Amino acid sequence: MMPDMSELKRDFIMDGERVPVRPLTDRAAGGRVEAVVAIGVFDGFHVGHRALIDATVADARSRGCRAVALTFDPDPDRVVSTHPARRLLSLADRMDALATSGVDEVLVIPFTHEVASLDHVAFFSDMVFPALSVASIHVGSDFRLGAGGASTVEVIRDWCSPLGIDALGHDLVLDCGRPVSATRIRRNLAQGDLAAANHELGRRYLVRGTVTTGRGEGAGMGFPTANVRFDPEQQLPSDGVYAGLALVDGAVWPAAVNVGLPPMYRDRIGSASLEANLIGFTGDLYGRDIAIAFDERLRPSCTFPTVDALVEQVLRDIELTRDRFGSRGVRLA
Repeated sequence: MMPDMSELKRDFIMDGERVPVRPLTDRAAGGRVEAVVAIGVFDGFHVGHRALIDATVADARSRGCRAVALTFDPDPDRVVSTHPARRLLSLADRMDALATSGVDEVLVIPFTHEVASLDHVAFFSDMVFPALSVASIHVGSDFRLGAGGASTVEVIRDWCSPLGIDALGHDLVLDCGRPVSATRIRRNLAQGDLAAANHELGRRYLVRGTVTTGRGEGAGMGFPTANVRFDPEQQLPSDGVYAGLALVDGAVWPAAVNVGLPPMYRDRIGSASLEANLIGFTGDLYGRDIAIAFDERLRPSCTFPTVDALVEQVLRDIELTRDRFGSRGVRLA
């Protein structure tokens, strides 16, 4: 049946009290505060990121100072790489995940080629220290700064120690003996292993978009679908059919979701790479924002000998989703 309210808010990144998100320069203008700092991109905000933030907050509380998440916009990979990886979270969702993670503040550094070229001395002395009196720094053990990643955790620690600043490189969280990472989660999604991706995210995988006009054939077949225009820079799960949940206007509905151009309608105008049938929903979705949380991969994409065979299979997909989540929506408080 439908997950409880806390689980739904977790999946759609709506849980917890939201703290301020501001540019680092705004904090500098407002005066320095003593802080324990976690630094990272935090794409996906997976269980490894959660552990890093929890350690940062615990350290800050023990010292009686603020816990601050320091992140970057855009993702450095989009600046320094000729083939940047697809995102696991939109910028807004990444900031919301950090802002509701338990820290006291989220500070954002605009990432440029100039910032990418800074070594750890210039990065901290010129950018961070004018805004924060840093008591300790928390990063993953694979954290790197500067051109070519020359500033490793060990280099940063050696430089921070005489300043009275602790620099801690946390061991990466392991899953089945291998480190959890955004790269691994992208690979799991691309290979169709949604269960592994969701396990390492600590929530259902989330994609947001806007409903647009499609082929207009679903309603006549008995299953009207919402064609979703999504950010092409975001990673989608592999082509196939999924049971999931859809958030529209504050209410969550069971949803049977197709990812990838339908093989039988690949060349048809209006065919979309992301389509969802919202079970129990009635009304017009065109132009509305929608968020889809993927729960389970039901089957891969395939062709069918006839339209009737296609309809029969899609109705089975919808029924499997209904069996899992019911047929009514739930409004989030």
